[in-house]
Amino acid sequence: LISDLLDHILSKQQGGAKMITLRMFFMMICLGRPIVSFRQYLCNSPYRMSEKLYSTNSDITDQPPLYLREGLFAVDKPLGLTSQDVVGKIRRIIEQDAKSRGVKDNRKKRRKPWTKVGHGGTLDPLATGVLVIGIGKGTKELQRYLTGSKGYHAGIELGFQTNTLDLDPKGEIVGRKDFDHVSQDSILDTLPKFRGEIQQVPPIFSALKKGGKKLYELGREGKSEEDVMIEPRRVQIYQLEPILKEQDLPKNFGILVECGGGTYIRSLVRDIGIALGTLATMTSLQRTKQGAFQLAHCLEENDWNVQNICQAIDGSKELLKSYVTAEVIQVED
Repeated sequence: LISDLLDHILSKQQGGAKMITLRMFFMMICLGRPIVSFRQYLCNSPYRMSEKLYSTNSDITDQPPLYLREGLFAVDKPLGLTSQDVVGKIRRIIEQDAKSRGVKDNRKKRRKPWTKVGHGGTLDPLATGVLVIGIGKGTKELQRYLTGSKGYHAGIELGFQTNTLDLDPKGEIVGRKDFDHVSQDSILDTLPKFRGEIQQVPPIFSALKKGGKKLYELGREGKSEEDVMIEPRRVQIYQLEPILKEQDLPKNFGILVECGGGTYIRSLVRDIGIALGTLATMTSLQRTKQGAFQLAHCLEENDWNVQNICQAIDGSKELLKSYVTAEVIQVED
């Protein structure tokens, strides 16, 4: 046992460290010190290879798990909260649960988050709906949702346009235009032009960068998309259907959109308004689908607790499994 132990330690040490270890070993043999003392020395030595060689796993097994569940689930993001606000709320729930179960906080730097929690695609504060959340190992699976298919229900009002392209209280009306010529038929004729792959100029109030600066910073300086010369991007619109209520037409109507990643619904609304010969602003936005998750799978804010989160993660495993299988079949077809 001692021979094997020495070989293992000496193979990991160099120069002076080897000599110190050998000298201590022979001193203990000559003095008749019990083997346990030598083992104790090795455990306390700064040259030890690993504490795992000399300690049992009891400390590890006795430690409660940091996460009761790891994986993905979805929440219905409330109006007014940013996506990071939601992540912060979920993180606090997870960490409070871990503390209540006696989990030790072994962080060396307290500035770093204790738990891993992230989201799979930003929703603006004025938007609601499906927001996919990852916990623990689930955060590594979020990337696929940044470019996956998403569904939205957007409200549109014709006749004016804001610099934020929505009803953000900090936004300003930058143009007005008559819309009396717009009819139900003209809306039905216009929407098909935006299906498929289209070119879209992102809004100035977005987190994209231009010349090393975020666009919304340039927007706050009073610059527009034209001033900054934002380049159009190719985006995919899989489905685009109108929601028309006779009593609201032509001023207000809605659209149901299924699109690829990187699509800005605010920009889509702006472009639909221009195509109708007027101006348009997005009045509401609800994400109805993100990857495998739909509104029916989402936890409402009042239900955000550890038990419900665990159940949601368990339920999403089967959901994701069937979703991936369906994707594979679709690709093969």
